[in-house]
Amino acid sequence: MGVLFVFVDGLGYGSPDPARNPLADERLAFLRPVAAPPGGQPELGKARPVVAAGVAGYAGAADACLGVPGLPQSATGQTTLLTGVNAAAYVGRHVNARPIGRLKVLLEERNILASGSRVARRVTFLNMFRPDGLKLLLDGLRRPSATTAAAMAAGVRLRTVDDLLRGEAVYHDVTCWTLQGQAYGVPLVAPEEAGRRALRVAAGHDFTLYEFFLTDIAGHSQDRDLCLKVLGDLDGFLTAVVRGLDERPDLTLVLASDHGNVEDLTTRTHTTNPVPVAAFGPGAREVVEGLDSIVGLAGRLGRLAGIPMDGEDDAGDREPADGEDDHERADT
Repeated sequence: MGVLFVFVDGLGYGSPDPARNPLADERLAFLRPVAAPPGGQPELGKARPVVAAGVAGYAGAADACLGVPGLPQSATGQTTLLTGVNAAAYVGRHVNARPIGRLKVLLEERNILASGSRVARRVTFLNMFRPDGLKLLLDGLRRPSATTAAAMAAGVRLRTVDDLLRGEAVYHDVTCWTLQGQAYGVPLVAPEEAGRRALRVAAGHDFTLYEFFLTDIAGHSQDRDLCLKVLGDLDGFLTAVVRGLDERPDLTLVLASDHGNVEDLTTRTHTTNPVPVAAFGPGAREVVEGLDSIVGLAGRLGRLAGIPMDGEDDAGDREPADGEDDHERADT
């Protein structure tokens, strides 16, 4: 069984009012039914049948606050998603931006990619890296984000421009529009083509991770046009992926987020809203049913992909403060 895990940064359940919540835009064939149901926020842990882009699956709501006061943040939320450990409780607070100290050690030791590598499962990170950013990472001159730290700890090869040109990678913005005018020789990629590429890569692996973080950046900006642009590209990508599952009967698509943000244009900050967890393909309902917190997702992903996960809901001492902005992302 293969798993394609699409992690979307800053995606929560918000108001059904499209003036406030761009996810409620009727043009979003996948994201609207999954993340903006007409009835508003669904019940935590309850799998509801959804039809997204014409394909049946299940979606539910999961808590991302993790029982820790304050707004949920990326470093702890993403570490939780990838390890199955309540990372905010582990370090005693929500940590923004990139994992550091004990949090980074936890992530590197117990993330699903590294766990898969240890048992010889085929795991990969779909995102393409710019050559300058990749060099800084490999030279130890740039602190990696949670997903990149997880991939590096697993010994996964980070994908390059050459991989993208061969149709074997997807850039973090789906279409490469943020690279236009830069000296990388990368053409624009239609969202539908990016989706097809994701399916081809995932078909050769037990577990494939793809990260999309422009939702968080757009949410912080409160720029409605930017939000709709970003969500439109992501929606086209996900639509192509979910519609292509008919030809990949052993592949399950799973989508989840680390915290809310883009669903509420009235605030620049993250939100305490629950986040969507959606699944399509074999075992979709089992992924979603009863999942009332993002802590439990890694174990379910691992079971689907044949990767044993040993994460537990740990608690520990507080981590020193991190001064970075949460949405500072430059790995790829």
